[in-house]
Amino acid sequence: MIRIDHVLLATTDLDHGSGQLWRGYGLRSAPGGRHLAWGTANLIIPVGEQYLELVAVIDPELAAASPLGRAVLAGADRERITPIGVCLAAPDLDQISQRLGSPKENGARELADGSEIRWTTVGLPRAFAAERLPFYIKWDALARHPSTGPVEHRIAPREIAEVEVGGPESILAHHLAGAVPGIRPVGGAPGLRSVTLRLADGGELQIP
Repeated sequence: MIRIDHVLLATTDLDHGSGQLWRGYGLRSAPGGRHLAWGTANLIIPVGEQYLELVAVIDPELAAASPLGRAVLAGADRERITPIGVCLAAPDLDQISQRLGSPKENGARELADGSEIRWTTVGLPRAFAAERLPFYIKWDALARHPSTGPVEHRIAPREIAEVEVGGPESILAHHLAGAVPGIRPVGGAPGLRSVTLRLADGGELQIP
């Protein structure tokens, strides 16, 4: 089943953004790593078996040449956390690649200990271009999924309950080829409006 894997949040720098998430939302960030080819780095906020990915630019020249880097540069705002992308876990990327006419792309991120985690995606360029559509991922090793890192939040987030996705609903529907739990089309301009977390006590938390 296709489901939300993680949501990307842009910030001007990781220390500032992690402070905003802790003070404003009670969410603690765990060490992430660097996307060496994209000029970005991240921190991880585990949410059950999903996560939020806080991303900042560390090399503006490299970032300006990559879809993710450009999206972070455009979306980062020192006054607020900005959702910029949603990633969907999919068991069969071959079928999705054929359906969308989009090639599979391999990616990797260097961890703080010097090791790497690896994944394959489909649809990454369209996720951070004008359409801002969800992209798809399959991890090489689920045992190393970023959500597995231990953190102590001030609250108890259980799952990503909903992501509001703007843009023409017909284009989004074709891209998804069916309803995906938690993806809520809202029309209007392309781009993410907000992400809502469901808490262990039944409450909800919306970012931003």
